[in-house]
Amino acid sequence: MTLPPGLSAKTLWPTTFYTRPWEEHDAEAGGIIEHLYRLKAATPARIASGIAPGAKAGGLYESGFDLFAEDHAGLSKFKAFAGQTLRAVACHVNGNRTDPTRLRVTVPDSWFHITNDGGFHDAHHHGGCSWCGIYYLQIGDSGLRADGGAPNGGNRFYSPLRAGGSYNDFGNRYLEFNTVDPPPQDGLLLLFPSYLMHSGLPYRGEKDRIVISFNAQITAS
Repeated sequence: MTLPPGLSAKTLWPTTFYTRPWEEHDAEAGGIIEHLYRLKAATPARIASGIAPGAKAGGLYESGFDLFAEDHAGLSKFKAFAGQTLRAVACHVNGNRTDPTRLRVTVPDSWFHITNDGGFHDAHHHGGCSWCGIYYLQIGDSGLRADGGAPNGGNRFYSPLRAGGSYNDFGNRYLEFNTVDPPPQDGLLLLFPSYLMHSGLPYRGEKDRIVISFNAQITAS
């Protein structure tokens, strides 16, 4: 409907996601995947990071949190791509008030998941950073289910808004859209603000689901 005279609307506090395909994925993914399996074999503890193992169930393997310290050509190329993308994101979301070249990206945490056999990561958010990234290295059989149930494998994000302070009527029905399941895609980088609760849904497939994740801090000079 058209608003009555004198009534105006302004949307505040939006939550913005960014996605970007990595053009070198096809050339580099195979080598990176082989390297990650070697790292897994060298550190076979299911949750090698030792962080919140109770939230990570079933056939989910989590590496240590220093993946980007690895000396690997393909990973180094991906790190450069992720850093350049993060600078562009931070510049854009702040209204392009500075040049991306003046931004410094620090990644205090970086890791990978290899998941199958119903493995999942319960809902959580990340501290000590402003932006988080998930890179879909190999989605396997992730995607929508034929029966309309929760997607196999993907990441689910939860609205940061509570429904009108827990009161529920027609006035806040628009807040019922409280989860989103972005479609995963091989070679896609997904960036989201660190305050968002999110989870990794249970996954089963012929191929393992493999993702690289990281937390980023971004400062301006």
